[in-house]
Amino acid sequence: MDNKHTEKRNNKVKNKKMNRIRIVFLLIAIAFIIINIRLCISIAITNMLPSTFVIIITAIISILTLLLVIGLTKRHKTLKLNILCFFIIVILSAVFIVANYDIDITMNILSKICAEIAEEEHYYIIVNKNSSYNKIEDVADKDIYAFLLEEDVKTKIQEKVHREIKIEEDIIELGNKLLNNEIDAILLSASQYDLLSENIENFKDNTKRIFTETHKIKSQDSIEDVNTKYNIKNGSFNIYISGTDVYGSINKVARSDANILATVNLNTHEILLTSIPRDYYVTLHSKKAKDKLTHSGIYGMTETITTVEDLLDIDINYYVRVNFTTLTKLIDAIGGIDVVSDYAFTVSDPYLEYKRVYRITKGTNHLDGVGALAFSRERNAFSDGDNQRIKNQQKVIEAIISKVSKSTTILTKYNSILNSLEGSFNTNIDMEELSNIVRMQLETMPNWTVKTISLNGTSATRTTYSMGSQELYVTIPDNKSIDEAKSSIKSVIGE
Repeated sequence: MDNKHTEKRNNKVKNKKMNRIRIVFLLIAIAFIIINIRLCISIAITNMLPSTFVIIITAIISILTLLLVIGLTKRHKTLKLNILCFFIIVILSAVFIVANYDIDITMNILSKICAEIAEEEHYYIIVNKNSSYNKIEDVADKDIYAFLLEEDVKTKIQEKVHREIKIEEDIIELGNKLLNNEIDAILLSASQYDLLSENIENFKDNTKRIFTETHKIKSQDSIEDVNTKYNIKNGSFNIYISGTDVYGSINKVARSDANILATVNLNTHEILLTSIPRDYYVTLHSKKAKDKLTHSGIYGMTETITTVEDLLDIDINYYVRVNFTTLTKLIDAIGGIDVVSDYAFTVSDPYLEYKRVYRITKGTNHLDGVGALAFSRERNAFSDGDNQRIKNQQKVIEAIISKVSKSTTILTKYNSILNSLEGSFNTNIDMEELSNIVRMQLETMPNWTVKTISLNGTSATRTTYSMGSQELYVTIPDNKSIDEAKSSIKSVIGE
């Protein structure tokens, strides 16, 4: 009697324990279902995978979920199958949580990349290094001179110093007067400061900045909806690629060092890269004055784009803005690139920041990010100077396209590529349009034909809008090469 009572009590305890375990299994099953639903929704919302991929992935996840939930919650003779399903669910849950996290991070980074960024320019009050002035208050009763100053910036600074800023017509003369102690202070944009430093020896070493004002660049006319016929949705379009000559934040305006128009046809899988020399002597769109194309970047991305639209008689819907940081980080993220060089030469990284020297051989070279940047900026090693530099820049872009378009690179370097772009890459291609391109690439994995052409010109010296009466080296456009480029662009875009 006591044995039966004990056995009955033990069975009751065992059943309670089993019931508690099954409740835990049920809760785990519910959590697993929620995680999987969340993943399926995230995949669908990204809108970057082909519909067949989404259906297949959703079906696989659904079937796995159903089988594992049944295996976990069903009453079996022993708990072995339940426990096996439990461990599989735990592992898959971890995988799916990571996948959800990666998707969220992806969409967050892409939203930042595709968001319109307010461009900024910094303005400095510069004084002689040997002067006693160390802050803006020290020059409050002094004359401050400037060159090509935006009216709203002028007003801001005048309110701080309680003096009228005097505008002069020769920036080089201003710089020399400051060094010779003929004037007390000058107000320069960061871009003007760099230009002066290139044209007056030791200017930066012999001056100091005592004040900085950040100025937002006002956008001109919107360029996104310039042309409704040629866009990503319809399969052919122009993207302007501007590479600025600075490191760090992408929102800083700077000279447009690399200027490449990418004409893309998604239907024929053609890309035409038209390179324009940085020193091309063009008419700035809003200023109606002659200047180097590279200087257009000082006045914002819209100025560069509208100037090139005028030059080539085309519409540009999209832009991609990168800087030195973008290039080095992206190339390092994808494991370097293979570039075919036409010449053997030795080059150091442009700013000696990394103190690296690269010995480029004639033929194929595997380059990291800094090496690719140095390769694409070198011109002194070639008799053809800028023309060869343009060719090398095209080779770097082609190598990046070739590497990134490989499915193995996208899959294995996905997070690294995205992280490399954040903060140093910006485009006005919106999320929906970007999704269309990614989806098409994954669905068909087409082989792209990439062609390159360059605008030509002759060397000369001319005065420029951005430097006043100081004559600078420029490239006078060759109209024949411009006409040939126009014809090639029309051919690829489908006109």
